[in-house]
Amino acid sequence: MPPQQSGDPDAVADRAGLAEQLGRMKDASGLSFRALAKRTQESGVPLLPFTTFRDYVQGRSLPSPVRLDALLTAFGVAADDPVRERWRAALRRAASAPAKPPPGLHPYPASSPVEGVLPGRAALVVEVVGRVRAARAAGGVVVVTGPSGAGTSSLLRAGALPALDDVVILPSGTARTALPGGATTVLVDDVHHAAEAAALRDVLGAVPSGRVVLLGVREDVLADLGEFGSDPVRVTAMSAAELRDAVTVPALAAGFPAVDGLAELVLGELEVPPGAPSSPPGALPLLSLALAGAWERTAAMGGPEITIAHYREAGGVYGAIERAAEAAYAALPPHRQALVRPLLLRLVRMPGTAGVADPVRRRIRRFGLTHGLDAGASAETDATVEALVAARILVAGEGTLELAHDVVLRAWSRLAGWVREDRERRPQRGIVTDGARIWHDSKRDEGALLRGRALAEAEAFAAAEPGELYPLEHEFLAASRGRAESGAPTPTRRLQVAVAVLAVLLVVAMAATAYALTRVPADRSGHDGPTPGLGGVVAAAGPEADDPPA
Repeated sequence: MPPQQSGDPDAVADRAGLAEQLGRMKDASGLSFRALAKRTQESGVPLLPFTTFRDYVQGRSLPSPVRLDALLTAFGVAADDPVRERWRAALRRAASAPAKPPPGLHPYPASSPVEGVLPGRAALVVEVVGRVRAARAAGGVVVVTGPSGAGTSSLLRAGALPALDDVVILPSGTARTALPGGATTVLVDDVHHAAEAAALRDVLGAVPSGRVVLLGVREDVLADLGEFGSDPVRVTAMSAAELRDAVTVPALAAGFPAVDGLAELVLGELEVPPGAPSSPPGALPLLSLALAGAWERTAAMGGPEITIAHYREAGGVYGAIERAAEAAYAALPPHRQALVRPLLLRLVRMPGTAGVADPVRRRIRRFGLTHGLDAGASAETDATVEALVAARILVAGEGTLELAHDVVLRAWSRLAGWVREDRERRPQRGIVTDGARIWHDSKRDEGALLRGRALAEAEAFAAAEPGELYPLEHEFLAASRGRAESGAPTPTRRLQVAVAVLAVLLVVAMAATAYALTRVPADRSGHDGPTPGLGGVVAAAGPEADDPPA
């Protein structure tokens, strides 16, 4: 393999060219960004953060002439080397050239973790870093969790890591069954399989004093960590103000600011009102997908800023959802594609259900998708779900699953067509799906079983579309049918009978009282003596204790 070449300042014509040549210098040095950043002290300027050094080399921003000299010193260029003047000329050409983002600059990461500036998460970064530092003395574990797409990996990699020293990353895809030596902090990120979370328990239980494991785990497998998942830092949904920063801050840091009004347009398409304290679970990843498309248009067309025209040409939020969903669906083999329609229709609440005027997303318990399936069918269902989660179409929470946003129902034309086709059948499917969930959550209480017309409609749907129901739902229908055929009253029916009996007894008691009162004549004597005509009643009741004997 030929040796890597050092940069050539004379080949620089614009910002992209400067980034490319600085990148060659970095590759030729063989040093990390952190090591190169420490070398900048030798140039007499304050220590540059390694992230700033990286931004210069990757073309995210242009260095000042003073900082360019610091970079050259870090690359080993002598102070009196004439090549420095050629590099200064290269910087002037880059600064005056028409603005066009360099190829490697991606301020919006689409579905990948953020690598550069991290907006809207300052408080969470402070909490994570504080916990890590507090845990180092005795040795311990700091768990950070959130639903899929919440930005857990971005928080760890772009937020916490730059603020911590002596960190080693244990990459995903490897057998993470032992801690590497050396660093005081070990980052274990992107844990989203139950088996991996369970396997990590032995590693987490053997962290020695002076070391910390910083663990990023998806919320739906948090319980598989056992006791280690009991007190996590939770990555919550962003507010409207934080989402606005997610639009404007990365663009400004890249040197290509977003035009006024772009942030408001994006939040409007995501249906996030100004000042909202929170947002739908999929708002952040969908925003990132949409802006990544706008950035591609900016990079292709050039210009000093990201414009609304760039955003609209890329299709905005709707276009980003359609592209991501169709790509994920097309990548599935046919037998998994067949699982997508019944899965997604369970995540939709149709008009006329619980007062809903338009189709909206609904949250379901994930266990219901695989309960009762054999291992092979269960694995196929899980793989289909994970593909849609990775595409940011679904959000996996703690034991739950839902569409990333109501906008998905309108933006993904394939799903919108399925919803239109299913309007007539959806109420019956909803009866079964909701009933099965309530029945399971109530420990299979017989009072939750279907009966009467609801049972008849649900059975008609099951007979017409047996493949549309999952095993738990078939169990629920079978239990409802068995209860109806046995004729045994449900707990609810028994309660109704008891109430009816009490009502009859109350009516009888009231009638008896009214009859007795009608038998009491009015007192016209004007004195307080015994009332005439009550002798029979008194005699029947027996003498009072103070009455004289007869």
